Amino acid sequence: MTILWKIVILIGSVIASGSLVLAFKIRSGKQIKLLLSYSGAFILALCLFHLLPEVYEGIHDPLISGWLILGGFLLQLLLDYISGGIEHGHIHPPEAGAHGHHHHHGHDHGTTDFHPVMKSPWLLMTGLCIHALVEGVPLMYGQVGLDLYTAIIFHNIPISVTLMTLFLLSGKTIRQSFLALVIFSLMTPLGAMAAITIFPSEADLNGQFGYWALAFVIGIFLHISTTILFETDEHHRFNIIKLITILLGFATALLIH
Repeated sequence: MTILWKIVILIGSVIASGSLVLAFKIRSGKQIKLLLSYSGAFILALCLFHLLPEVYEGIHDPLISGWLILGGFLLQLLLDYISGGIEHGHIHPPEAGAHGHHHHHGHDHGTTDFHPVMKSPWLLMTGLCIHALVEGVPLMYGQVGLDLYTAIIFHNIPISVTLMTLFLLSGKTIRQSFLALVIFSLMTPLGAMAAITIFPSEADLNGQFGYWALAFVIGIFLHISTTILFETDEHHRFNIIKLITILLGFATALLIH
C-alpha cells in the first residue's frame, strides 16, 4: 500500500466513523461502550502479541524500550487532563456546570468522575490532536508501522464517534462538528509525514528511531486500552456481552497476522 493510500484510508476512516453519529442518531455514551470494549481489547492484544515483541527485538537496549513505553504511558496520563479522556470514550458536554451537572460517558464508573469539565470542546481537541500527532510518528517506517497502522484504524473509530457526539451534545452545528472531525483526521498523517521529513529513513539514529517512536506509542496504547477495559462496566458488574466483545477484540488481533 502506498503512502498516499494509507493517508486517504486514515482520513476516510475517521470521517466515516464520525458520520455514524448522524446516520444512527447516536447521542448517548452508552451506545459507544461495546465499540470501546472491542477497540480496547484489540489494541491491548495487538500490543502484547505484535508491537511489544517487535520493539524489544528491534531496540538494542531493552532498558530503553521500557523507559520509552513508560514515557508514552505518562504522556497519555497528562493528555487526559487536557482532552478529558476522550481517547478512551469520555464525553463531557461543556454546558454542564460545575455543580449538578449531567455527564454522558463512553463508560460509567459508578463513582465520582475526576476528569475536569472543560468550557470548550475545542480545548478537549487540543489534547486529542497532540495524541494523534504522536501516534502517527512511527507510522511510515516499514514493518514498524504496519501493525501500528491497523491499530490506529481500529482505535480511531470509537474516538471519532465520541468526538462527533461531544460536539453535537455541546450545541455545536453539524458543520462545526465536521470541521473538528476533519482537523482530527489530519493529525495522524501530519505526525507521520513530519517524522519521515525529519528522519527520512530507518537508518537514522542507527536504525532505532522507528522502534523508539513505536515504543512510545505502545505506552500510549497500554494506558488507553487498560483504561477502557477496566472502566467500561457500570458499577464494575459482570457483563457477558462485554466479555464476548472483548474476546472478539482479542481474536481479531490474533487473526490479522
